[in-house]
Amino acid sequence: MTTPSPIKVHRRPLAVAACLLSLGVSFVARAQTSTLPPTDISKQHPNPGTAVPPSPPPGLPPESEPVPAAPVAPAPVPAPPPPEVAPPMAPMTPPATPPVVPPVPPPVVPSVSAEPLAGISDGNAFLRSLNNEFILFPNGRLQVDSYLFGYSGDKNKAKIPNDTFLLRRARLELGGWIGSFVYFWLAGDFALGPPAAAAPVAPSNIGTTDDFVALAPWNNLAILQVGQFDGPFTLENRTSDKYFDFMERSITVRAFGIPDNKEMGAMLHGFSDNRNYYYSLAVVNGDGQNFKNADREFDWMGRAWVAPFSFTGDGPLHDVEIGGSLWTGDRVNTLAPTSQTTQAGFTFLNFGPFTTTYNGTANTTMQMRQVGRMNAAAGEINAPIDHKYGVRGEFVWRHSPLSEETIASSGPGTIVRAADLKGYSFYGEAWVWLLGDDRIIGDQQGLEPFLRYKKFGVRPIQDGLMVAARYEHLDETVTADQTSPVTIGPDSPALGKTIVDSGELGVNYWHSKRFRATFNYVLNHFDQGSDANGTVKVLTSPWEQEFLFRLAVAL
Repeated sequence: MTTPSPIKVHRRPLAVAACLLSLGVSFVARAQTSTLPPTDISKQHPNPGTAVPPSPPPGLPPESEPVPAAPVAPAPVPAPPPPEVAPPMAPMTPPATPPVVPPVPPPVVPSVSAEPLAGISDGNAFLRSLNNEFILFPNGRLQVDSYLFGYSGDKNKAKIPNDTFLLRRARLELGGWIGSFVYFWLAGDFALGPPAAAAPVAPSNIGTTDDFVALAPWNNLAILQVGQFDGPFTLENRTSDKYFDFMERSITVRAFGIPDNKEMGAMLHGFSDNRNYYYSLAVVNGDGQNFKNADREFDWMGRAWVAPFSFTGDGPLHDVEIGGSLWTGDRVNTLAPTSQTTQAGFTFLNFGPFTTTYNGTANTTMQMRQVGRMNAAAGEINAPIDHKYGVRGEFVWRHSPLSEETIASSGPGTIVRAADLKGYSFYGEAWVWLLGDDRIIGDQQGLEPFLRYKKFGVRPIQDGLMVAARYEHLDETVTADQTSPVTIGPDSPALGKTIVDSGELGVNYWHSKRFRATFNYVLNHFDQGSDANGTVKVLTSPWEQEFLFRLAVAL
């Protein structure tokens, strides 16, 4: 029996090992390109890049360790192309020097207030521009009156007016500021009647009232006002009719002191912010409302007051004022004096034309007119106490030379003889606020301050109830030169002595400063004196009563 060759025995294990080695290489290569999730690393050899040969089966002799396969070289990466070389650039020419332009200042942007452009400021309606360079105050007033007369005699004989409803004032007004110091006021009155006939000159503007331009560079301290305005004579004449304590000014001021109320001219006036003092000086035509100068002469007016307790600080007497007024002017054949009336319009001194027999010529029209130098003076005291109650009074003295003239229907007349008006008048008043106080309407007595835009704010409407009582006395005499060789019969109804005593009671209900309901009771007593041609001789009784009502709106 032959023994197997040992060489054959060793070749078979070597072939098996080669097969196993080729299978392991194929498996490792496949595992490297697989997209499956990686195998748990706890079951792999620490060096995953080296294949671990399998252990030989038991019973087989160990073989020599196989030589690992050489790694496959990676594919060659193509080299990047060489960078392009830019062509040489031409030498750069330096830019031309730009022209020097001066810097433009930034536009001026006006300060814009967050407040509204329209609304109510300090109780006044307003329209304004963004920077307050233009401010307008639309305004107006309407006064609807009712007059009832009480009289013990024959109304027809005494010429008492009829009971009536009346549009006393109906005005459209516009005020405003242009810039910081130019103020203006425009007003027309639809209730204003035409002037009396037989005047030597015609009115220049029939329907105008307060119309002026004012320059106020120092606030209220100094104001130059040019146009038509309330003349600066007496406290009441420089108080707006919106804020009278009664429905009309007193007989002392309205009938005797300055019957024309308004004048055309220029006025310099002002007051301190703390209301320590007030002053005014005016040069005016002297012929009244809506008349240009009837002659070559001007009148001078002035008024001033001081509040002595205001210098000691705030207190209940801070606004107590003492002052006076002066008025003088030379006239040459100008207008007739204004006829004098009660509050409701009863004429007790008539300066209108009259028909008479002059030196034997019947149906001659004559009238008394102003001629020569007129002088007037007034004193005033205004004592409001703690805004709740107070007293007020004025005294006026006046001397006005007149002439009795024959006239045509219009134009200048022919002087027949000289005449004279001289007298005095005064009033005293006490008032109290039963509800609210005078701050509802503001400090308006004798000032007529300009409207101003204040910081926007809305206040609730306040109600006020004020009661006032006033006593007035008038004593004046109109005389004519009796040495002139003329005969006139009957003579002017204005000749004689006129004495009027008047007592008044007023009740005012205010609903804000813009609505007012007023009741006035007036009791007048007329005394003709001793003159044969006393102006009130036609009365069958010296007593006359007036019951007056008003509803008023003032914007």
